[in-house]
Amino acid sequence: MNKPRHIAIIPDGNRRWAIKNRLPVSMGHKKGVDAFREVMETSYDIGITCLSFWGASLANFTKRPKREVRLLEALYEENFKKLVEDEDIHKKQVRVRVLGEWETVLGDRARQAIRLAIDSTKQYSCFSLNFLIAYDGTTEMVIAIENIIRKAHLNPEIKITPELIKENLYTRDIPPVDLLIRTGGEPHLSAGFMMWDIADVQLYFSDKYWPEFGGDDLKKAVNEYHNRGRRFGR
Repeated sequence: MNKPRHIAIIPDGNRRWAIKNRLPVSMGHKKGVDAFREVMETSYDIGITCLSFWGASLANFTKRPKREVRLLEALYEENFKKLVEDEDIHKKQVRVRVLGEWETVLGDRARQAIRLAIDSTKQYSCFSLNFLIAYDGTTEMVIAIENIIRKAHLNPEIKITPELIKENLYTRDIPPVDLLIRTGGEPHLSAGFMMWDIADVQLYFSDKYWPEFGGDDLKKAVNEYHNRGRRFGR
């Protein structure tokens, strides 16, 4: 079976799911965590070696109510600690990476939990689990260009190549995305999401809100990917 090597997920719809079910927004985010764990475990079972998950945009931390931001921080603290304690993470040798401006916007407790997950898994290489937190693709690209400009001042002979750009992205250590899944019923991209790494991506849009999306839905998306033809300009 032609499986995607790298799946990225935009998990839209936590808040709308909560509103639809007349529940607090906090319950939407908590149910979203449950959905993530099921999808993560299914991805291992079907042999997806790289999974990237957009945990929150940079705008989520600057534009949403402080109470909701504090809730997100508490969820990160709790669930990154759970990842460290998860026997499956260590048995399957899953390396955890966290990409974005999270160190700038998160509080100490959430940052410490994230660093612990990163440090506890940095020796692993069988699976890659990547969280994009306080992330947007436009900021990523601006930072990459600034880094390249600094390098060019030190070395005027530097050549601008695709490889050089990739080396200066948050995603420098992970492969391009093969399949991008967005839930929530709105078929669009947001905030320049992984703009460099989705150049040849296949898109899959689900009408389900993220808390409703499960392992069987992931399998359905992967099966559809398998049945599509990839021409890459040929």
